[in-house]
Parts: sequence; structure tokens; C-alpha cells
Amino acid sequence: MRLLIRLAFVILLGDLALGCAPRLAEPAKTPPQAQASAGAGGASNWKQVEPGKQKTALVPEPAGVPAPDGECQAFAQHDARAVACAGEKPAREALASALLLPAPTERDLSLSCLENAREFPAGLIRALRAELAPVTCADTIVMPFLEPRKAGLDRRIEDTLIALAAGGRLARLVQTAPEPTGPVDKARFNEFFQSTLKPWIVSEAAAIHDLSALGPSLSSYAKGIVAIEAGLADMRFVSVVRQVALPKEMNDDPEIRESYYAALDEALEPRKARGRDAALVGLLELGKEGVLVDPRVERARALLSELYSGRRIDALDKLLLPALAAPPKSSTEQALAASLPTFYAGFVLEGSSIDAPLLRALLERGLPPAFAQRLSTAELDDATKTLLVRTLIERGRRYLRAEDFASSARLSATLPPTPERALYHALAATLQNGPRDASDVLLHGPLLPNATREVGELDQLATQKNDVSALAAFDAAYLLSLAPPQNEPKFWDDLGARFAKAARSLRTPEQKRRASELSQAARDTAKALRKPAPAPPHP
Repeated sequence: MRLLIRLAFVILLGDLALGCAPRLAEPAKTPPQAQASAGAGGASNWKQVEPGKQKTALVPEPAGVPAPDGECQAFAQHDARAVACAGEKPAREALASALLLPAPTERDLSLSCLENAREFPAGLIRALRAELAPVTCADTIVMPFLEPRKAGLDRRIEDTLIALAAGGRLARLVQTAPEPTGPVDKARFNEFFQSTLKPWIVSEAAAIHDLSALGPSLSSYAKGIVAIEAGLADMRFVSVVRQVALPKEMNDDPEIRESYYAALDEALEPRKARGRDAALVGLLELGKEGVLVDPRVERARALLSELYSGRRIDALDKLLLPALAAPPKSSTEQALAASLPTFYAGFVLEGSSIDAPLLRALLERGLPPAFAQRLSTAELDDATKTLLVRTLIERGRRYLRAEDFASSARLSATLPPTPERALYHALAATLQNGPRDASDVLLHGPLLPNATREVGELDQLATQKNDVSALAAFDAAYLLSLAPPQNEPKFWDDLGARFAKAARSLRTPEQKRRASELSQAARDTAKALRKPAPAPPHP
């Protein structure tokens, strides 16, 4: 009987999967030569289409995309100003002041005054406005500027404008699923599924496909935007469709309920995997662009962690590092470096002298590729090199990039030893043997490679009496917890003792609490492993 019920649901929900299947292309893999040409300032075979020859919309507007919310109209009304706003400061000072405004609409109005400032490339401030506005409003801000297509835009800026508009439309897709109205029995639910829910799913899937198809042809940052927003939209399918309530008579029957959700999960698995892969492509691109702090990255990591809760894409977030001094903001350049999203900082601060204060300010958001290239060839003082070591560690743990840890380990090995640099080197030297990138964790399993258990350097630091010894003790224990041996209660006993010892030495209440909680969790695991297995039932 259960097999027949399951078969019926597989047939019913199979239509759901098949209805979307023709539009489920895998995220495009960028060939190495294309990756090289798409970098900042790199040559490429891309040619801008003359505005008069533009026959199709730069950004599709599929039928399934909901209209923007009313809040977006306030941003749409802030047209670019033909003259400078009254009382405006010099352009870069005005930009730094605008970025400090907390109210989104007030900030957007101030930014709109700067769109015609000659100090900024054409289109950059319009893109920044869309970047900082609610994500679902981005196309409302971008499209009046973007169409008809303008000649002479920097390719990366135009690509980013296109990506932001596509991202705004993608963000409005798959927010809530249709719900049946009135009393619903099994027959009414089947009719609702065929007449309403399935067409909605197919329409939303078609819209995601049409908008995500823009991504592979765009430059790196823009490609990352589209890939993440498309991946998030695909992954929302899983939770949104699953939330559609079954009628009571079906939900109250355990056999029917179990068969329905099993078949539903099977039908949605390709979309879940597609969303995961697209989000990973997006994270890869934004990592290459040097982005450290960005709401888009946070949303992607949060949803991936929710859908793949055992895969620990955020596994390295809990590592403890020395507290950094507050970012300097004594100059306009430093204030902009600390507040501008990474992509825009690369344009606005191009040509700025690189020193430790500017690099510390950039650490608040990220290190643009053009700055990273200059740092690799410049004569840097030890303070600047130390901040670069920290920057590479931050990017490595944000995206689980082994190459960043390897670069950090090489650079830190050249510096005169201090406790802080020793901690950075010990962490980087261990984690360079970890995952290649986030896809290794999500696709191949939750545990880090056994090489990350090589914590001898951290253990040695933990025995010293300095400002980082307690951090080293915690980090050694934490890395061990990410690569545990199977079924060894003694390992968990030792781990609990390690965290308890770190808790006694750590300084802040939050750090102490975290170490104590992990100590208790390790001891609980040891107890659970020692419990005898339940006796098999008598025949």
C-alpha cells in the first residue's frame, strides 16, 4: 500500500520537476582563458553594442517577476541631478558623508547628487545606489539609467548595473507560494496543485532561468551577483514549496504525509542542488574580487548553512583572532575605504597610496584586486605586511580558500616574530591543508581534512604567557573538533579538557562562554559514545 501511495505522488510531483526541467541549465563554468580576461583591467574580446543597434532588453523582465514594492518608488524619484546639490562638498568628501547617513532614502538622495561628478566613472554612483538600496529595488534604480544603452561605460560598471537589475528581479521571485482557499480535501488539493501551484512553479522557474542566463557573459563581480541571487531564488523553492500545507485528511495520515514529502523532496532535489551550485559559483567570484563583508555573501552563506546544516560552510567563523584596532577615519580616503563596498572602492580609491592605515580601513569591507596586485609588488613595511597576512586569513576563512591561507603562511614566515604574527602563521600553515574552497565542504562532506588536526604549532603558542596564548589554545581545540576521529570517546574527553582550559584563560565573557559551551558539548559527546548499544529485539 505504501509503495502505491508513493508511486502516485512520484507521478504527481514528477510533473512538477519535468515542467521545470528544460530550463534547469547548470551554472556555467568559466573557462580559464575567460577568467583571465574578465579580471580588473584585463583585455577581453567583449565589445559594447552601439545604443542604436540594441534590439533586445539588456535585462529580461519575465512574466513571473512580481512588481517592486511601494518603498522602491522613493528611490526611483531620486533622478540624477544636472547640477551639483546645494552646499555640496568636494565629490569624495560628499560621498564619504553620504555613506554615513543611516536612513536608506536619505542616503540615496545624497548619492544621487553625485552621479554627474566628474571624479567618478559614469554609472558608478548609480550602481552604488542600487547596491545600497533594498535588494528588491535595484532594478527600479538601475533601469532608467541603463536603457536606452549608453555608449562609453566601463565594461565592469555596465556589467554590474545589469547584474544588479537582474538581481533585484531575482530577489522578488519565490517569496511565497500560492495557497488554496476555503476548505481543502484531497480532491481539491490535487486540483489546486495542477491548476495553480504547478503553473506558478513553472513560471517562477522560467523567470529564474531567463535572468540567471545573463551571468556567464558578465565580468567577475557582476557574475557573482547574478549567480548568488539566482542560487538564492532556486534554494527558496525548497522551503517555500515545502510550506504549502496538505489538507487535514492527508496530513493526519502518516503514510500519506510521509510519502508526499518524500516524493516532494525527490522532485525538488535538482533545484536545491542547482541553487547550491549557483551560490557557490557566486561566492567563488566574490572571493576573487576580494569581498570580505557584504550582505549578499551573508545571505548566501546563511541559506546554504540552513539547507546543508551539517556541511559547515561557516566552520571557521568561530576561530578566535586578536582584536583589531578601530579603523582609522582621519582622512577622506580612509573613511571611504572603511565604508565603500569592495567593488566600488577599487574605482574610487584607484591610485591611492597604500599604507597600513588604508589597508586596515579596507579590512572593514574587503581588498579590491587592483590593490592586492599592487601590494604583491610594493615595498611594504612590517605593519602593512601584518595587516595583509590578516586580510588573507579573513578571506580564507570566509570562503574556505586554501590558497589564501597558503599565501598568508608564506608572507607571515618572512616577518620578524611577534606573538600576533606567530598565531597568524600557525593558523595559516594548518589551514592551507584544508578545503580548496567552500564547494569541497558542501559537495564532499562536513569534516575538514585530517591535515587540519596538525595543531602542534598552536599548542606550543598556548604554553607561552602572552596576549595570544589563550586564543591559540582555543583555536587548536576548535580545529581538532572539525576533524574528529570516529567513535573515540577519549578524543572528546581530551577536547573537553582543552576547551575548559582555554575558557579559564580567555579574557572576554563571550569568548569564555563559547569555550565553556564547546567543552560541555565535547564531554556530552564522549558520554554518548560510551553508552552501550541497545540490545537487539528478541525474535
